Amino acid sequence: MSHLAVSIGVPDESDANELSRLLVENRLAAGTRITSGTSHYRWDGEVTERTYWTVTAFTHSAQLSALYEFVENRHDDDLPGITRTEIDADDEYLRWIRESVGSSESPSG
Repeated sequence: MSHLAVSIGVPDESDANELSRLLVENRLAAGTRITSGTSHYRWDGEVTERTYWTVTAFTHSAQLSALYEFVENRHDDDLPGITRTEIDADDEYLRWIRESVGSSESPSG
């Protein structure tokens, strides 16, 4: 099992806050961090500038598919920007992620 930092771009601050909370409540992430900034991207042949909030969710690979599905069902963008990076950290931190993520209950929200 790999430990991951999953970054999710969200175009609305209140939606980013709600997604951040729901990911933790539904045990899809052990914790999250929200940052914001200007994003430039090409969409429909045009260069667009927009402020995005990035929710970084700390999770593990066993929950990745469920996390993607959860986000895609709640995201306003046609193509949600979701990326992941494998992380290595102190054993205690990685244990916290493993113990905090996943359960026998289905995600809701």
